[in-house]
Amino acid sequence: MFVEQSAGRIRCVRMLFVLGGFMPCMGLVTLALWRSSDMHSSTIRRGWEESLGVPLAIESVEHLRPGAIRLHGLDVLAPSGETVLSVHALDVEMSAGEVRLTLGRLECTPRAAALLAGLAGDWLRHPERFSRAWVVDVAAVEWSSDQSDQNGTHRSELPAIRRDILEVAQSGLHAECVSSDGVRAVRVRRQPEAADEVRVRLAGMGGVSREGGAMAGSPERLEVSASINEPLPLAIVAAVAGAWAESSLPFGEGVFGSSARARGTVEAVRENHAWSGDLAGLVEQIDLAACTSGLACRASGEATVLIKKMRFDAGRLTAGDYHCSASAGLIGQDMLEGMKAHLGCRSGPAFVSLAREQVRNFDDASCSLQIDERGMVLRALGDRDGAIMRRHGLSILQEPSVAVVTERLAWLFSPPGLVPVPASAASAWILSIMPLPRGSRGF
Repeated sequence: MFVEQSAGRIRCVRMLFVLGGFMPCMGLVTLALWRSSDMHSSTIRRGWEESLGVPLAIESVEHLRPGAIRLHGLDVLAPSGETVLSVHALDVEMSAGEVRLTLGRLECTPRAAALLAGLAGDWLRHPERFSRAWVVDVAAVEWSSDQSDQNGTHRSELPAIRRDILEVAQSGLHAECVSSDGVRAVRVRRQPEAADEVRVRLAGMGGVSREGGAMAGSPERLEVSASINEPLPLAIVAAVAGAWAESSLPFGEGVFGSSARARGTVEAVRENHAWSGDLAGLVEQIDLAACTSGLACRASGEATVLIKKMRFDAGRLTAGDYHCSASAGLIGQDMLEGMKAHLGCRSGPAFVSLAREQVRNFDDASCSLQIDERGMVLRALGDRDGAIMRRHGLSILQEPSVAVVTERLAWLFSPPGLVPVPASAASAWILSIMPLPRGSRGF
């Protein structure tokens, strides 16, 4: 049976088929090809680079659901192109008021820690770039304190203690970057819920108003409160502190050795580009060979420093109480001579060896060091008859009989044959942070 059909109707049906079926299908295919293309990854990478202000490399992008993506093979690069931080997979979920980042494992080196601290500082000070709150969850953090690839620090010729290349803390981190009532703040704590926590609060010029604009006319005030009970690599702590201090130090993060660990509390405020506050804590496994690697004098062994009190005001130490101890090790005779000449220490029966050795063995060393505007008081710890350092039960070095001015400590770190102060970056830095003598007004 012949059924007459209109040519116009046929064209209409075909057009509806193309518009309703074929074109959407082609659109989905095109979208899928675009999302899997390198060009799409490059577009996302450029957007994140503009937001974070650091160069990135991304292997691929996976779209999990609307508003959520997974970045595979994410590398944060230095300006030279060297990888500073590498993440296997990072989940990013964005909403109108929040950016949430989730990752399974993070290997944190001192350079990576300094980079992350710098990004946190950018979030605090640049609300025009970071208008949303940020939440970061890391399931496990692997702390790496190895410095061999990060600086060219010369190692001492003396035997050094074993250097731990990698230390793992099987705990996660939770970080929040939020703003409220013109104040922006960053909070970082260990996961699962623990007492270890760092809070940084910024108000003033670096903050924002309720309307989201910068608060002009008010000086910047940065408040830091930290409590660390589980020891962290000292190189990590020094890297973060250096990033927040915004000033160059005369030594690198590895000056105390890659094995050094630190824990303690900090309450500090930064105003007018200077820090004030209180610090207390414990630094263990200090490598004396690393500490003296840049000095003319040499020492080797493992030391511990208990910071009972450290108070600073406007960038200068005002009061300090420290207990220092070291296990068996080696020390150069020139350093013993320097401690006698500059710190006022006295010779013990074993001050000079019968063989006139220039590198001496010692069995133990311990002392207390108190610093304030009156000067520096060095005393032996415990029932040691004034002995600061001993060998075979005999005193190598005795405590000073009187207090000395704090600048003598800088003299100890000055190269021999030069005017004592300031003869080096280290001695100049020590002078810049030591208490001003009583009655001095400074400049």
